[in-house]
Amino acid sequence: MDLHLPTLLLICVAVLGLAASVLHVAGLTQTVYRGHRLWVAASWGLTLGVALASLREQAPGVLLASHLLLLQWPVVLLLGLRRFDARLRLPGQPRGDLTLLGLAMAAVLLMDVLAAGSALALWTYTLASTLLHGYAAALLLAVAPQSTAPALRPVGALMALLAVALPLRSLVGLDTSAPPEAVRQHAITATLGCVAFAFLAMHATYERTALLLRESRRRLKVLANIDMLTKVPNRRHFQELAQRMVDREAPASAAVVMFDIDHFKAINDMLGHAAGDRALRLVSRCVQQVLRQHDVSGRHGGDEFALLLPRTVAKDAMGVAQRIVAQVQVRAQAQQMPPLTLSFGVVQMVADETVDEALRRADQALYEAKRQGRSRAVLAEGDEDQPVFSESQRLGLTPR
Repeated sequence: MDLHLPTLLLICVAVLGLAASVLHVAGLTQTVYRGHRLWVAASWGLTLGVALASLREQAPGVLLASHLLLLQWPVVLLLGLRRFDARLRLPGQPRGDLTLLGLAMAAVLLMDVLAAGSALALWTYTLASTLLHGYAAALLLAVAPQSTAPALRPVGALMALLAVALPLRSLVGLDTSAPPEAVRQHAITATLGCVAFAFLAMHATYERTALLLRESRRRLKVLANIDMLTKVPNRRHFQELAQRMVDREAPASAAVVMFDIDHFKAINDMLGHAAGDRALRLVSRCVQQVLRQHDVSGRHGGDEFALLLPRTVAKDAMGVAQRIVAQVQVRAQAQQMPPLTLSFGVVQMVADETVDEALRRADQALYEAKRQGRSRAVLAEGDEDQPVFSESQRLGLTPR
């Protein structure tokens, strides 16, 4: 059994007010984004439009205001979506949206003045409403396949449904000459559309918040793991990656290398910290150029770097040191930087040895390379308490 029309309109106004209130309260109590206020304004405008329609018999003059408030809904929602996410790249411009809305409203106003209550005025409103909903649907569905926001697709589908699925008499809506069935259909349609959009708007907001949180976590993870100056893993993350690699491979098959820039403090003191930063970035790029994909590198602190070379014997690691030095020499000359020399300590990991223990032995070898005059690679054998420096290899640069 059909509801009494005034009762139905009252229910529709209450539901519309509830949907608008949910959006409004969300904007006051939660994180929202640009465009949310336009959605709230459009929803309250639609609520007011249906409320005025319920008074059409007591005050026929409110009918025009009701029509104008109903017309604004699809365009104001579209403007809110443009502001919500500029990356949507919706076709057209906000000025074009407002121009189309203004023309539609002007046509309805003109026909209300010239032929109020006539079939021509009703057809004008019908055409204007269908055009605005179809315009919004066309723009949204045009970008929906490329959008990263899944909620955009149902919003476009909703606009398309409102544009084509309603009988013309329902779209005319809310006129004293329209039969109750047309008024009822229009009120129900407006209510369902507003409620559906309120749900989709909240979903899109939460979706974007979740995306931003994931991106923030990713950036924080990068900041926690990567040295921002050299773009290689920091000390903690290097040891995590290196230990993970050693756990997969036999420890004795890996070589560990530690090296630093000779007289780095003098570079900072004489040429400034900017020159020191340039030297660190240059060395880091050279390391990445030489290493294999599964090799692990990291900044161990200051001007000191560490390498883990899986499936590599110590003598081959000495060759890696030589290639890094050659790269540094070429790049420093190309960038008109002063010559840079590097000192290396190299060890072969042994069974049951941790990365931290191998790094301490490599650091002893590095210290020995410094003692022998720098610009060289020293290979250490034996344990940490009694290291044996079995090989010392001069590298290609002249010590400063």
